[in-house]
Amino acid sequence: MALTLFDPSGPERTISWPLLLARCSAVLALAAVPLSTAGLNLAIALMVLFALCAPEAWRAVSRLVTSPAIVAAVALFVALAASLIYTTAHMSEAVKILLKYRKLLLLPILFAVLQGGEASKWGRAAMWALFGSLTVTMVLTFTNFFGWTAVGPMHGAQGPVSKAWVFKDHISGGLMMAFLAYLSMALGGTANRPFWRWLLNLNALLALVNVLFVLQGRTGQVVAFVYILMFVARWLMQLKRGNIDRVRAVATVAVMVACAALAYHAFTSEDSRLADTGREIASFRQHNSVTSAGVRLEFYRRSVELFMERPVAGYGVGSVLPEFERFAKNQTGGEAVMASNPHNEFLLMGVQLGSIGIALFLWLLYALHKECRRIDPLARAVVHGYLIAFFVGCLANSLLLNFTEGNFLILLSGISIYSARATSSAPSPAPKAKPA
Repeated sequence: MALTLFDPSGPERTISWPLLLARCSAVLALAAVPLSTAGLNLAIALMVLFALCAPEAWRAVSRLVTSPAIVAAVALFVALAASLIYTTAHMSEAVKILLKYRKLLLLPILFAVLQGGEASKWGRAAMWALFGSLTVTMVLTFTNFFGWTAVGPMHGAQGPVSKAWVFKDHISGGLMMAFLAYLSMALGGTANRPFWRWLLNLNALLALVNVLFVLQGRTGQVVAFVYILMFVARWLMQLKRGNIDRVRAVATVAVMVACAALAYHAFTSEDSRLADTGREIASFRQHNSVTSAGVRLEFYRRSVELFMERPVAGYGVGSVLPEFERFAKNQTGGEAVMASNPHNEFLLMGVQLGSIGIALFLWLLYALHKECRRIDPLARAVVHGYLIAFFVGCLANSLLLNFTEGNFLILLSGISIYSARATSSAPSPAPKAKPA
């Protein structure tokens, strides 16, 4: 059975019902990332099921190798799977960790589902669906924070510190709130009417307040400051070129002053987790106390030593836990803390696959960046925005391993790139989308 679509810009096209449902499931999956783990798993399962039933998806299989990102993602997964042969971890633990990377295999499915000229509007629909779910989450974190609501499975899970949490903790939630600020500015830069542009920029400002003062996830805060620096640099470039009118210049200066005040407060306030980082490190070094920042330093030290022992191919997938046990043996306090990952994706790849793993991971990020040259300016700006956040976040977290952030990367990039790629085979000559 097929569905006929009428495209005013081209000939009549016919797609099958399974393909239509697969595309709907992909959009729902991206929108579900901030909201529900179960909902995301269900949407992904439906997308895969409908893709397998869609004849158009099977016809696209022969073109999978035309996407550098797919080649890189599959190569990384195959390398992790091959390391099962020599991993130092128990096979059950190794397979458990390997399956956390199965999200890499969603890129070929997204490619097959979104190929075709009639797919060009699905990327924009997914972008707005994501914007909606992130904004709803932001509103609920505010209402939880002020005590007006008690929504979400994470609310109150860790006492007063988690009073603002809704569906995700401060790390995942903070990173997504920082990205909501960027996404809002990117969408506002393409708005035709001043009212919508100002409304979206206001949403961006609220998201910044949320990540800096409500959720206070340090990863999200650092990413937010990176976005602020990008905004200031872009504004200065426009000012130099004379592309900013007086009203917009005054408004931009006001926003810059507000952002500077927010940054100063975040780095100096006594109740700021960023300002507390130095104290946590000092407490760990002087008293061997268990602190978040201090334990991370211990994990990094162990990882570097392991990498130096096996710099080429590492210890195999899932090997971090048993190898960390060697370091923690007969230790106490912070030096005895255990984890199955070092909270740094680059070091995690280095321990598991050595230099090969780090190179493959960097290749994946570069391939996603390279694919953006083929798509429209807005989609390019959005994907680049999250790639920057992801790269920065991976310096202090294992984001590709993590369920939320890893799926976010694959779904956002795959949908944005392949839906826009369907109608463009060369870099777009159009001007870049304005992120503010």
